[in-house]
Amino acid sequence: MKLARLFGRRKGLSEFVQEFADTGLSEMLVEIGCPPVVRMEPFATGQNALVRRLILSGGRSLVLRAYFADPEKQSGLCHCYITQRLAGLGVRVATVRLRRTLPFPRGKADVEILLEDLIEGAVLSEAMRDDQSVRQKIATLLLRIHHEQCEQPGRPWLHQVWPDPLQEAVDKAPSRLARVRAILSDATPTRIESCLRWFRERVAHRPVPPWYELIHRDWNRENLLLTPDGELALVDLVSMAYGCFESDLVAARMMFFDAVWWAAFCEDYFAGAPDRRERFEQNAAVFFADFFLTKASRQASSARKALEKGRPEEAEMHRAKSRCFWQMLCACTDGQSPWKFDTVEYLSKNPYEQSARTKLE
Repeated sequence: MKLARLFGRRKGLSEFVQEFADTGLSEMLVEIGCPPVVRMEPFATGQNALVRRLILSGGRSLVLRAYFADPEKQSGLCHCYITQRLAGLGVRVATVRLRRTLPFPRGKADVEILLEDLIEGAVLSEAMRDDQSVRQKIATLLLRIHHEQCEQPGRPWLHQVWPDPLQEAVDKAPSRLARVRAILSDATPTRIESCLRWFRERVAHRPVPPWYELIHRDWNRENLLLTPDGELALVDLVSMAYGCFESDLVAARMMFFDAVWWAAFCEDYFAGAPDRRERFEQNAAVFFADFFLTKASRQASSARKALEKGRPEEAEMHRAKSRCFWQMLCACTDGQSPWKFDTVEYLSKNPYEQSARTKLE
């Protein structure tokens, strides 16, 4: 559960972070030998209200992160552990300077505060799509992360063993499809059953991998920074766990650039791990389908919540996105090549979806 859900509004979280900055931050900065804060500001990209930039006297900057102290997720601990692990692998990540748990006055949960160095760099832009050296560095970075393997999926540093990711996807598919069905009229019972049967058959015939790779689980352009010295730095590490490398490759197709870029990226990746190519080609469709269903379900849930709050235009936007991913899921289960799909193209095919999207842009 996120803190925002606990209190029903994000404003309370921002107020807590701001109050901490006004009252307790200076003491922590002294503890790690840093000068006082001149100002605190949100980052230009991203929507996380609990990640702030601290501009210190003298011009240096730090990053402040706040996490809900959930005893199961243990996000602060995960962030610190993964940061140290990746640094040991030679991955450019921020150095955590301090981790502290503070009581949250308006609820039962505590809040974990992390202070870490700021990595200066540029988020990967559309202009970098044709830069071969950047693409190869992305593939090399992902290979370095995936080199870490474990016999079971999950987070062993928290003593957490998870189900096989695809088996878990099959188990969750009925509830996810039900959410889509509730918001989309074209998600008919017959089509829902067909998708569910496709999932079950594909996963039933897939050999369970002997090893699971360390994966990012939120692999997108905003989580990579190109530093001034031309290297790539990785951010937003809290979701990382051992799972299937296919998930990150699918995300690289849907969350980076176009299909042409992705095909070249895959060649770069498999040049460093040729033994994974056959496994990916065999299982790619079901991982793409899981990606589409997860997105369609989340957007359907957001549409329902927007309707409950009396926000019809926002609900239309989420419904549009849900239908977009639902159509890609259906095309995927019908045997079309999922890596050729484009969300913009799918949205543009239906005037209703295009209109809904335009209203909120």
